[in-house]
Amino acid sequence: MKKYLILLISLIVACSQGSSENLVTTTMAPTTTMAPTTTMAPTNNQEKQNESEKCEPVNTATCDPQGNPISPGNNSPQPQGNINQTKVENINVTLNTIILGGGRNVRGAEGISLDTTTGYMYIGLNGSIISGCEGDVGLGGEPIGGGELSAINPINGVEIFSVKTGGSPIWPTVDSERGFVYVMGSGDGTVTTHNLENGAIINTINIGGKPHQGGLDFSTGKMVIGNTFKSSEDINQQKYSSILNVDTLEIETNFESSPGAHGMAVDQENDLIYFSSVGDGQITVVDIKTNEVIKTGIPKQKYGSEFGGNNMLTRQSKTGRLFQANTQSSATGLIVIDENNLEAIEVIRFANNKIPWGLWVDETNDLLFAALPNADAIGVVDLQSLTHVLNIQVGECPYAVSIDTKRKVGVSTNQGTPSINTSATVFDLCKVYKKLGKQADGCS
Repeated sequence: MKKYLILLISLIVACSQGSSENLVTTTMAPTTTMAPTTTMAPTNNQEKQNESEKCEPVNTATCDPQGNPISPGNNSPQPQGNINQTKVENINVTLNTIILGGGRNVRGAEGISLDTTTGYMYIGLNGSIISGCEGDVGLGGEPIGGGELSAINPINGVEIFSVKTGGSPIWPTVDSERGFVYVMGSGDGTVTTHNLENGAIINTINIGGKPHQGGLDFSTGKMVIGNTFKSSEDINQQKYSSILNVDTLEIETNFESSPGAHGMAVDQENDLIYFSSVGDGQITVVDIKTNEVIKTGIPKQKYGSEFGGNNMLTRQSKTGRLFQANTQSSATGLIVIDENNLEAIEVIRFANNKIPWGLWVDETNDLLFAALPNADAIGVVDLQSLTHVLNIQVGECPYAVSIDTKRKVGVSTNQGTPSINTSATVFDLCKVYKKLGKQADGCS
């Protein structure tokens, strides 16, 4: 009898501990930031799911970014693409390798932006290696240096300057018309404006949250910025975005959307800004003239729950197509989307199932360039056949890529390794075009 009494007491204690672990503390949004005026909140099934049904680690082949288990028996339509392609030629067309950071020990060169007027490129030095490479901070790696904006001259193969900026910068956004570059500081919730010529800080805007990337509409001077307003390590709480007027330095509105707003693409002709959310793969379309969300869609739903982690986004203007990077380890590639109805058209697969990150479209030559961190390469996609056709060898763990068709160079931002400094690889576009049988003006 005494034995059963002890078991009963143990059971009661265990239950009371389990209940206390499930208590949730709610914290109000910062009072220093303008309250959201527009709400476009999606239905959040996670809030309805019992915590005991959650999985981890999230964003893997068996656990989606929301912590929901992915069933191996999925009857959803599967994309075609070039799924069985396993070999793509690798070429070395490097012109220069530029060590970044002004002589300091730095890792994690991430987002890149081009000044079309000068040909200079601007890079956020985050300090942390991510995307599954050696030294990934999510896998136990340590941050090294960072917190800087680097500017390079690819033609001369030199770094012009490396200056302090907001905390943990990710993506810069160049504004050639106004002579500025805006840097998203994910570590301290800031947007820092720098002079394009010398990197001097013009102003710093405390926008809140963990800003990732800014999509700027040049004619209106308004920029949509993802992951703002409310700071949280939980991606499900990173559900706010902001519209910043760069002329008045005012936040015109904060609004709620799907969590983890990352990749941005801008339709400059129609003043529309598209962004992709990591949390559920939703694409949101903002009419920047009215500051209204006019359309949303989740293209990945066509392919079932294996598709998740939709972070990067780019756009091909002449075809009206969006390209959304999918980083789920069991279903990698680029989802090709009709921007009019936000429906998936196809999936572009990369050789050896490599995961794409930063993207850039070469409109003139119908090519897409994608950083492939775990291949130390830039993957080249033929946009007419939607096929991965070539790999360009670059530095260690590339995060993003920029293409300057006027000067016929491309640049990758290489995050480095624990023992190798972050860098930028400058490569010869003419040799890439020649390899693919394309005739390009300015190439002999």
